[in-house]
Amino acid sequence: MEPSPTGQSRPGQGWPGQGRPGQSQPGRARPANRYELLSCAISDHVLVGTDAASLAGADPALAREVDGTRWHRCLRCDGWVPRPAPAEPARDDVPERDDIELPLRGPLLRDRYILRLIAVDRAIHVTVLIILAVIIFVFIGNRNGLRHDYDEIMASLTGGPNRPDELTGLLGYFRHLFLIKPAHLYYAGLLVIGYAALEATEMVGLWLAKRWAEYLTFLATVLLVPFEVYEMAESFGAFKLVTFLLNVAIAVYLLVAKRLFGLRGGHAAEHRRRVELGGWAAVDRATPETVAVAQSAGPAAASGS
Repeated sequence: MEPSPTGQSRPGQGWPGQGRPGQSQPGRARPANRYELLSCAISDHVLVGTDAASLAGADPALAREVDGTRWHRCLRCDGWVPRPAPAEPARDDVPERDDIELPLRGPLLRDRYILRLIAVDRAIHVTVLIILAVIIFVFIGNRNGLRHDYDEIMASLTGGPNRPDELTGLLGYFRHLFLIKPAHLYYAGLLVIGYAALEATEMVGLWLAKRWAEYLTFLATVLLVPFEVYEMAESFGAFKLVTFLLNVAIAVYLLVAKRLFGLRGGHAAEHRRRVELGGWAAVDRATPETVAVAQSAGPAAASGS
């Protein structure tokens, strides 16, 4: 197979030294390994044996030499990438499978992307909550001065010092803030900080794909749903609806897809799924039959020698 103009073989379009095409699916609008391709575009391919002096004893499904060119299979996107032999090899041979750490691929990689999107959502929440907490405590510290300035501005706008009490809407809401006791505002600020800490904990745990973070995020999200329903009942708005639907989607995804609270087999089924989709079995399933046969026959048969 000829490499692409970029110097890399196209994933799914055939394998070096093999006459038949690989596992391409004509007619698909998006490649089946789009998450893998995106990850490789961001953080480069995951190759093995690039630092080895020889590929003679290498697993032919991972690395091989064809017509004098060394090819290395990306363990994430399955693309074959040509690499020159190292000038100063760090090892004699390609490491064995037991010594190779596999990257996430397939549905597991997709799950990682979804969890990190939720983590980004939590990061936005944390930023907004921190800003709100700062505003609350600045308001408490400058309450008297802000009250004086507010009364003067409102008196100028309304034409008299006693008229601001009659204000409604947003301007009236600002005036009500001055009527709240400083102690109550202080507790509100602490509550906002506590909630920001909770969201930050969810954010870090989801980014690192921790199981406990999935439970924490689900519980925190579900507990907010009744309040969001109440808010929409009081005053409906498009932003409130989008926020509500987003939180429901997150809760449903975590509950069903991640098998929380024993659903769909629970943690044991999730563990089996991760082993099945994330181990060498997943790599072998993406290997065409001709390569698998050559792999069992040895590197000589794989290279056609």
